[in-house]
Amino acid sequence: MTDQIAVVTGASAGIGREMARQLGAKGYELWLVARREDRLDGLAVEIENSGRSKPTIICLDLTQRADRRDLVGRMTEHRDRLALLVNNAGFGAYGPTIRIPVSRQFEMIELNITALTELSYEAAQLMVGKRSGAIINVASTASFQPIPFQSVYGATKAYVLSFTCALAEEVRAQGVHVMALCPGLTRTEFQEIAGITREDFRMRHAMTATRCSELGLRDFERRKRVSITGAMNKAQIFASWLFPRGLVIRVVARMMQDRA
Repeated sequence: MTDQIAVVTGASAGIGREMARQLGAKGYELWLVARREDRLDGLAVEIENSGRSKPTIICLDLTQRADRRDLVGRMTEHRDRLALLVNNAGFGAYGPTIRIPVSRQFEMIELNITALTELSYEAAQLMVGKRSGAIINVASTASFQPIPFQSVYGATKAYVLSFTCALAEEVRAQGVHVMALCPGLTRTEFQEIAGITREDFRMRHAMTATRCSELGLRDFERRKRVSITGAMNKAQIFASWLFPRGLVIRVVARMMQDRA
């Protein structure tokens, strides 16, 4: 598999970084995409020193359409070897919706929805054309119900889940596999960036990014369309389907309050 390219966005930290490590171990030629070049350099050196092929570093800001077109151009140029796109880049914001600057909300929509959609669209076209390839879009357990105090973030991830499942059905007969990865609470810098500073019982027992990536890639290899990482996360989502929607939203709101 050494000539097969796996593109990982948001590879500088968290789940994206762990995905890159594990895909490198599986023999993919890695393209690491993120804004923070110093972190990508460190990860590339680590992967190369472990005896794997040296990753290609692509330092881009995917909230900018010109940068997205740059990445699409690179994927198109190497379409014959493009095997996997992992759309992991994204972020959240915590707090009452009306207190988070609307510019920050729009930036979140641009990255979590617009960039993911554009890259998925372009990659799917290339993969359908050669009848092979795969896409993993990182959604969240937040995809399954509204999330007060992370309202826009939860809505973006609901979009990711819906879009990914629909796309998966459309392209499966053309040899392309598409999966939504839905992590629950995971120990990454996501919480800090989102503005969540209080570490409660749930966060202390959160899954590691390494374990989340392992479970996600296992489900991917099993050709699952949706991967919910961990038995507890699956149980919580199932429970949310059993109760009235209004009650679920109130419970989630109570859980989300006072986390900053």
